[in-house]
Amino acid sequence: MTAIKHPVVAALFEAHVAHSLNLLQGDELAAHLAAEVDADLANAALLKLGDVVSRDLIKATVRTYAIDMPMAGGIPELVGEIARALHAHPIQDKTRLVDLISDQQVREMINKGVEMREVRERLIHEVLGNPVLADLSSDLIYRGIKGYLAQSNDAAKNIPGASMLMGLGKSVLSKASPGLEKSLDEGLLNYVHKSTKATLRSSEKALLAKLSDKVLQRTALDFWGEIKNQPASTLRRYVSAETLEEWFVIGYEYWRAELRHTEYYATVIDLGIDCFFDKYQDATLAFLLEEVGVTRDMILREAMRFAPPVLAVLHEQGMLEGILRRQLLPFYTSGRVEAVLAAQGL
Repeated sequence: MTAIKHPVVAALFEAHVAHSLNLLQGDELAAHLAAEVDADLANAALLKLGDVVSRDLIKATVRTYAIDMPMAGGIPELVGEIARALHAHPIQDKTRLVDLISDQQVREMINKGVEMREVRERLIHEVLGNPVLADLSSDLIYRGIKGYLAQSNDAAKNIPGASMLMGLGKSVLSKASPGLEKSLDEGLLNYVHKSTKATLRSSEKALLAKLSDKVLQRTALDFWGEIKNQPASTLRRYVSAETLEEWFVIGYEYWRAELRHTEYYATVIDLGIDCFFDKYQDATLAFLLEEVGVTRDMILREAMRFAPPVLAVLHEQGMLEGILRRQLLPFYTSGRVEAVLAAQGL
């Protein structure tokens, strides 16, 4: 550290360091912080957002940290540990679902969901028109018919003479047209499949009529009424700690490795910043603080929450005085103080 040779300048430097230390400790800290907050808020009322920063600067900063910045490997492990701790926490046994979301909020969400008729209609159309559903349904119907015929045959065998006639019939059919039985079987399967697809398509309107707004609202509210008083730990029956951890990690890895590198993700970020600046670029910083609900008392309260313990640790470790000396020394070794003293004849 460069030494100050002029004794008066050295004394002024030490006095300045001591004064700054006093401001950052004890009873003077609250008054100092309050004065600084008031001064900063007064300046904020004079400064407009667009005069201080540009949208391009904000976009560059967000892109750096949300898109381009490499992510540390320890984050997935930390996320997994948090998920496990959350899954096992005793609060899950004490908290009911209705404690997390009220009846009124559930009703509002259900009503909003019911209003989305186009989504409902599209979903039903896609489900009923899905080939997998048609194949599954036709297969079940076909097996049911085959089972019914098999049971009928078993019952007919108990009738005197029926067993001989059935055997004779099969023999005649086999000689008259080999493979006829197989063809009949395939024909039945094709008929059931076509009939099932047609039935599913025609049932779409009937299903939409039955799933009216009132029916959906009542069904959803009844379901909520059944589960709302159950503890949140009930979900452990369906989601294990390992599954929850894996979902968290999968979601993080998807965002880290894929989503944040897509053009879509970058466009959404840029669009959000553009909309914000379009609305607030001519607003003062003080107005922006009011818009998000940040008040003077809130700022001062949080400053007094964190500043005293942090400054106390820095002072105990001998770092606070070192920081002040490092900040002030360049001025006192610049020669400016000596020039002022000389100009004053001191």
